[in-house]
Amino acid sequence: MVLAQAKDEVSKGDRPPLFLSWNEIDQAMDLLEAGLGGQQFDVIVGIARAGLVPAVMLAHRLGVRQFAVLEIRRTASDGINSAKRPPIVTGSFNASAILRKRVLLVDDIVGEGLTMKVARDWVQERAVSVSTCCIVVNKANLPHTNIGLAVDHWGCLVHRWVRFPWERRDWREEL
Repeated sequence: MVLAQAKDEVSKGDRPPLFLSWNEIDQAMDLLEAGLGGQQFDVIVGIARAGLVPAVMLAHRLGVRQFAVLEIRRTASDGINSAKRPPIVTGSFNASAILRKRVLLVDDIVGEGLTMKVARDWVQERAVSVSTCCIVVNKANLPHTNIGLAVDHWGCLVHRWVRFPWERRDWREEL
C-alpha cells in the first residue's frame, strides 16, 4: 500500500490493522520533516516505547544531538485494539536536557491524544517551548475534528489501528 492510499484509508471497529512498511514510514517522515518548516529545536524527546524509533529518525534528519526519553504507559498490551488506561508518566531519561530548552516531543501515533497531552504538560513544566509531532494520526480514535488540538505536526492520517515495521514480528498471527 502506498502512503497516499494510507492517508485516505477509512475503516473503523474491528477491521484488520493497517501495516505500514519502512518505505511508507520514510514518506511520512519526509512529510513530517517538511511540516516542521525549519523550526529549530535544542532537544528531541521520544515517548517510550514506540515513539523512540521516529524520535531517533527525526533527531538524525534535523541534526539535533540532545535526546531525552519520557516513558508513558497507556495500552494494556501490544495487541490489536488493546484496552487503554489513563496515561501516566512512569519514568524519564536525561530529563535535565530539556530544562529551559526548545523541545520537539515525538511519538509514533496519536489517537485520542491523551498520551501526547500528558507528555506535553510534563515537558512544558520544564522547557522554554514544546512542539509535538507523530508519524501517524488515527483519526478514527480522535474525539474531535481538530487534529491540532492533539498534536502540532504529523506525517499522515489513517482511520484504523496501525502496525509499524519495528513492532513484533509475530503480529500477523493476531489476525
